[in-house]
Amino acid sequence: MTDQDGQDATPEDAQDALKEWADERLVPAGVRLPQGYKVSHSGVWVEKVFKDDVTDVRIAWAPLVIRSVYIDPEGDQAVELAWTDRGRLVTRIVPRSVVRRGRILVATLGDAGLPVIEADAKLAERWLAAFESLNQNKIPRVHLARQLGWQTDGTFVTSQDMPHRVEVKHEEQRPALAAHRPAGTFAGWQAAIKRLAAYPAAQVPLFACLAAPLLPLLSINSFTIDISGRSTRGKTTAAAAGMSTFADPSERADGLYSWRTTMLAAEKRLNLVNGLPVVFDETKLVRDPEMVHALLYSIPKNHGQARGGGWPSGIPWRTIVISTGEQSILTFTTDQGAGARVLTIKEAPFGTDGEASATAAIEVRDGTAENFGTAGPRFVERLRQLLDEPGGRARLITRHAELARAHAYDSDMSARRAPLVASLALAAELGHAWGIVPFESPEPEVWRRLFGVSDQTDNRGEMALDVVREYVASQRASMYPPPVGADGEMRPPFSGYIGRTLSVGNPSTGDVRPTVALLPQRLKEALSRAGYELESIVPAWRETGALLENASYRPPYLIKKNLDGKKVRMYVFHPDVFGLDDSEE
Repeated sequence: MTDQDGQDATPEDAQDALKEWADERLVPAGVRLPQGYKVSHSGVWVEKVFKDDVTDVRIAWAPLVIRSVYIDPEGDQAVELAWTDRGRLVTRIVPRSVVRRGRILVATLGDAGLPVIEADAKLAERWLAAFESLNQNKIPRVHLARQLGWQTDGTFVTSQDMPHRVEVKHEEQRPALAAHRPAGTFAGWQAAIKRLAAYPAAQVPLFACLAAPLLPLLSINSFTIDISGRSTRGKTTAAAAGMSTFADPSERADGLYSWRTTMLAAEKRLNLVNGLPVVFDETKLVRDPEMVHALLYSIPKNHGQARGGGWPSGIPWRTIVISTGEQSILTFTTDQGAGARVLTIKEAPFGTDGEASATAAIEVRDGTAENFGTAGPRFVERLRQLLDEPGGRARLITRHAELARAHAYDSDMSARRAPLVASLALAAELGHAWGIVPFESPEPEVWRRLFGVSDQTDNRGEMALDVVREYVASQRASMYPPPVGADGEMRPPFSGYIGRTLSVGNPSTGDVRPTVALLPQRLKEALSRAGYELESIVPAWRETGALLENASYRPPYLIKKNLDGKKVRMYVFHPDVFGLDDSEE
């Protein structure tokens, strides 16, 4: 018998049997049975012919159907299977490839109570394929999210089924996904967070978490907020308060991530979100400083490292990372470029008022541990309303540009960070204007105090010069000319010279000053031991005039000088770098 769609279907009596078990929890109204199959409350059977006799062969020990088909943004499909267990509905979502391979399906869902044994796996595989083929117009096809945050259809997922189902690609992401949920009340959250009004540094993580959904709209890459300083100053509490906008920040959940991790594990945690924040707590737990260095450069790229051999490669994210710890994350890298990717807060988040500060921190911590996951969705809802208004996104971009100009401040580094600071300031303005944040945005001078003052770690070139100064001071016996012994003979160093002292300037005018020239390989080795790459530091030195140059040489900063009777090319430093007097030449 063939139906109007050309599909094999069972006679009417079999369809009547279908009506008897067709629980709307399992299947939508109007589904049909493929020809040759029978379903009841006790299982699924298929007709088989043995020696001219028709026999019903059991496939499953309970009704088993495909309930929904999920399609993720990349077009990959997953299937929601449904069955009953003593009257209780059971559902599981598995990749399409699993449903098409019966034995793997049984192995994957056996512990979940799938009512199929391995001996019948092939029959179950065929039954599900036939059922879906016949009912493809009845089985809903649903958007499946792989990340929290912005989706390709313009929606924003803040937690499971709000508004889309989320099936993460990596099993390690499930605990963090479960932490993203609402609890308590929005009024309770506002009451707890209001204690931040007197502590601007503690407000920054809150604004960062609200700013995370703005990043794709403003074309800003992911970046990092670094909250570092002495212990017991409320760093983790401030970060947790910010994270409470979207997730459970308490120790009972996995809303906060630990710096005790590996590069791949960190990438998987970042990959969970596309427009939500991530907190990395406590830098003292870092086991591999090089991993932190690599991660600081990967975060703004919005994707992970390229890998082969079946390992996750180039997995994407969009986020604002909030790092906490006594040790600044910038101390794990010596590259100046990292500083432009990180906003550092050195102030104690809850101040230094002793008992008053401690009381405020405790109230914020306890209040947000019970009331969380309500403010972020409200912020996103208002943001999407703004985007739906004519010219809404343009107004958002224009206001951000105004704030970026206002927060450029005086140095090149602060100008590079200005768009990042502006995103926080914009989130603060919107959060208050939309009735979410119960206090006003910080005044411009507060932002300047927090982010406008240059930090020593901003100038990697000068930090590398400190290494060079220390190296030369500790290796004076290895400089040419060498010290003169008691017998009046010069004693060359056993390990060879590292460079020489010399005078530079114009002898005719008397403007001659002592300085130091160093051999390239010895200088490179000294910097490498301190974690610096010579090639990456030279541009900063040239920009500040730390190196003397001669246009007749290529490159101009490697100048030939005499060293023990031979002409060799060396880095010649400006006399101001070492501040030598004539007695030290």
